[in-house]
Formats: sequence, C-alpha cells, structure tokens
Amino acid sequence: MFVGRKKELNYLSDCFRKEGSQILVVYGHKGVGKTSLLFRFAENTQQLTDGSIFHYYAARPCSEKEQMILWNRELGADTKENDRDGQEGFADIFTKIQAKASGKKQLIVVDEFQNIVKYSKGFMEAAIRFTKTSETPCMLVLLSSAISFVETDLVPRIGSLALGIGGFLKVPEMGFMDCVNYFKNCNTRQCMEIFSILGGIPAYWERFDAETSVEQNIKKAILQKDAPLRNEGEAIVSADLRELNVYSTILHCLANGLNKLNDLHIHTGFSRAKISVYIKNLMERELVEKVFPFENASSINAKKGVYRITLRYLEFYFRFLFGGVSSLERYGAESYYEQKIAGELKSFHQSNFRKVCGEYLELLNARDMLPIKAQKCGEWIGKNGAIDLVMQDAEENNLLAFCDWEKELIDTEDLKKDLKIAEEARLSADHVYLFSAGHFSEEVKTAAAETGFVELVDIDTL
Repeated sequence: MFVGRKKELNYLSDCFRKEGSQILVVYGHKGVGKTSLLFRFAENTQQLTDGSIFHYYAARPCSEKEQMILWNRELGADTKENDRDGQEGFADIFTKIQAKASGKKQLIVVDEFQNIVKYSKGFMEAAIRFTKTSETPCMLVLLSSAISFVETDLVPRIGSLALGIGGFLKVPEMGFMDCVNYFKNCNTRQCMEIFSILGGIPAYWERFDAETSVEQNIKKAILQKDAPLRNEGEAIVSADLRELNVYSTILHCLANGLNKLNDLHIHTGFSRAKISVYIKNLMERELVEKVFPFENASSINAKKGVYRITLRYLEFYFRFLFGGVSSLERYGAESYYEQKIAGELKSFHQSNFRKVCGEYLELLNARDMLPIKAQKCGEWIGKNGAIDLVMQDAEENNLLAFCDWEKELIDTEDLKKDLKIAEEARLSADHVYLFSAGHFSEEVKTAAAETGFVELVDIDTL
C-alpha cells in the first residue's frame, strides 16, 4: 500500500513539466520506497502528459559487458549475437529506448545506477549526451540506495559530467503519521511500537500484519528461522561495507549503551583512531549519528560525543538478535522472545518515543500551533538525565520536552526532576511539554494548570 510522499511526488511532477530533458538523481536508504515512489509517479505522468512512455531498468553489480547484455534482453533484444559479444555501448541502448517513444515524452528510470557507474566509465557520458540530443524529451531518473556513494563518491568519480545532472532528491524515511495511515487497524500505541522497531521503512512495514499483535509480528517476521527480517541487520551492514567484524562489534556496542568513544575503546580494544574512522564510515551511510548538546545550553553537565544508531531496525537487530543467535537457534522464537526481548522492549521504545514526540512538535511548529515559533531544535543529554527535545525561537525562548514511555504514571516528582535537569542545562523552562505513554496523576494535572507553562500530552493525543 502506497502512503504519503506528497512532497516528493510534487517535486517530480514539477521537473517532468519542464521543457526539454533532464537527469535527476533520487536516493535514500534501501527499502525507503524510492522505486515505489517512481512507479506511482509513472502512473501520475499519464495525467501530466498525453500518454508518456515509462521505461524501468534495475542495474545489477556486474561487468559493463554483462550489464549491456542484461539491459538489451529486457529491451527485447536478447539475440544470440548480443549475448555473445555484448559490444553495444550504452548510447545504443538509449537509442533503442528512444525508438519506443513514438514522439511522446519518456520517463526512464535506472534503479541502483551505482552498479553501472562503478564499473563503466561511459555510462554517464552516454546518458548526458542522450538527454541533450534526444529528439523526444525525457526525464532520466537515476535511483540509488548507496547514500555515501551519491553524496561522497559520485561527483569525484564522474568529474565535470556532474554538471549534466539537473537535480538531486533525497528520499527520507517515512514519518510516524505515515505509519499510522499505513496500519489503519492498529491503535496509536501499536503504531508507536511498530514504528519504534521498523522505523520509517515501508519495505519493513509490509512484513508486519496489521491484524496481528506486535508480539506475534516480531516472532513471525523477525525471529522464526525463515523470517524475512531475521538477517536484515547483517544485510544492511554488508551491503556497502567490508570488515564486518569491526562494524558489527561497534554497532552491537552502540545498541547496548556503549555510546562514547572511550567506552568503545575500553570494551573493544580498538584504538580510538580506528574507531573514529569506522564510525565516520557508518555516519556517511547514515547508520550512525553523533549527538551534540543543544548549542545554547550548558556543556558543563552535558555528555559530549555520544553516538547513536539512526536506523531503527538496525538498532533492534543489534540489541536483540546479534548477540543471541545461539539461544534463538536452540530455543526457538517463542522462548527467545519471552527470555530476551519481552522484558526489554519498554526501554527500547523509550529511546524511539522521543523521535515520535519530536515529529509531533515539528508538525505543530510548522502550523504555528506552539507557544513559540521555533527556529532551532536539538536535545541535551546530561550526566543526570536528558532533555529529549529543545526548541528555541529567535528571542531564545525555550520549549523543553520530556518523553517517558516506561512509567505508567507521571507525577509531580517527575515534573520536579525534569525542571531540575533544565537547571543543569541552564535553559529557562519557558514552556514544558511532558509526553507519556501512560497516565498523568491528578496532582501533576493540577500543577500543570496552575503553572500555565506545562503541557501534558498522552499517547492518544499523538
């Protein structure tokens, strides 16, 4: 089921309406929905023009010769002669695509195009020449799941040919509201739990059954022997990285709370320099992020240089599966879930609840529904606690948010503790939002009403 992506579809539509031809690069994490986005857009192009022509090719990691043989086959030119020599160039392939246009504007999509560019020097040159000289206008869209390749390696690899690329579109993960719309039969709590485990990756959502409990989905889609997501964590890391032993060690540490450079050094025995290099590679692939204290807060009581896994399912995998493979094999999905996962899920959801609350506040901010118009956003991780979200306007008025998934009841002591953390961060608590997956005591409701600057938000409001 396709949901969301209105902004991305509008961008593609605007590009398609332009006169002439252009090349776009569209990229993002594997499974985030890039191909589905282009398929949906291809359907929409019928409304933009009078019968546009759509061509799609999924590039494989193979030699240039083999790539052209495979592409020719998909074009219907799978003659024995083509299979024998594969000497046709990419320019000839584009000519064949153009011949099918019949004078109508073309939408040409090459998926995982890095599989061609890495092994062929002539592809980008042929593609740019084609868009410049094609008698029939076209929009050539190059898709890629290799974020680091697009952002770091592509331009140095192709040089001045990069000037022929008309635009870059980065497809982000889907948001929590998209998850709610996708799992229409689930309540807010269930959607939050699903989003916490799978993140905003639609390809993973498809593996969960909306008619089944989250617990049963974990067992069926993740833990069972032939489960589709059982080895997905390893697949994510191995897709674009070597020395999996080092990367897996670091990710396992991060997923289990060892999130500072010195912690990693002491536990792994790797040098700090080595860890920094490997974390840099993970950050370039947007698998890990470095968390800095909010810039206008105190750094005295803050934790500095904290690393965090950004891809939610990768965090779930390295926290619950990576270190327990032996037990999972021995005892099976049912027993393993009860022994290793059930009791830890609340604390796991806690770290991800912050992201859902942040999306909620960003939405309100965009609609001018907050008491301030935030221009800066961040967080503050202190030695005695954290401010999950800090939002600040141009006059440095603050909105501080504290998110609690684990406690059943939030009381006045929790509010006092949160305000104490704000003092340690040296941030004025001009407005405070308390988010809870549980309930608020009558005392804290009264205190919030009396102070006038405390807002209480339960999970149903989200």
